[in-house]
Amino acid sequence: MTKVMIVDDEIEIADMIEDFLRLENIEVIKAKSAGEALERLDGSVELLVMDINMDGMNGIELCKVIREDNYVPIIFLTCNNSQNDMLLGLGVGADDYITKPFNPVELVARIKANIRRSRSYNGGNIKDEIITFGDIAIYKKRYKVFKNQVDVGITTKEFNLLMFLIDNAYIVLSRDSILTSVWGDSFYDENLVNTTVKRLRKKIENNSENPEFIKTIWGAGYVFEGEVR
Repeated sequence: MTKVMIVDDEIEIADMIEDFLRLENIEVIKAKSAGEALERLDGSVELLVMDINMDGMNGIELCKVIREDNYVPIIFLTCNNSQNDMLLGLGVGADDYITKPFNPVELVARIKANIRRSRSYNGGNIKDEIITFGDIAIYKKRYKVFKNQVDVGITTKEFNLLMFLIDNAYIVLSRDSILTSVWGDSFYDENLVNTTVKRLRKKIENNSENPEFIKTIWGAGYVFEGEVR
């Protein structure tokens, strides 16, 4: 059975999400704090729904700790006026976000979509396809990226962005086209693209301030320039 962890110190919200997930036959683990979440998180949890604003260790800090060795999908819950928190959360490795108040049906749909993508990227017995450029090796089936044979700890959205850029190498892509293709919805702010590109550069470039592969075309967007094999 699919298992999801909800990390939120607002009991009513956690209970409401649990009710909707159970209708989809999804098992729920609830944690009222970051500490409890870390104690209960194990390999059976396929996704976390996490509030950013919690007493003690907040969601941003918790995400940083989890991302040290775990790439389970994470969806942040944010307030309507917390765009900076949202961008920061995605910057430390979250995969998606939804604002409060939210439609629980939409949240359930996003949870299922993220789990489905995660399973498809990590599962299956088909031989992996490996592509390389510079000192980077990409394992497409496993959604893994290695730099000098070291796993860079890439997130789902970072991987999607990287592959979209590679698939359109040497073509200048606008931020709007990237939003639509990678996130599937232009509802997101274009700053999200900038934040994710910045994070991705730090993981794959030798010098993120003077990138060799993912280059900015001022006033237009981004372009990938690299010899892919």
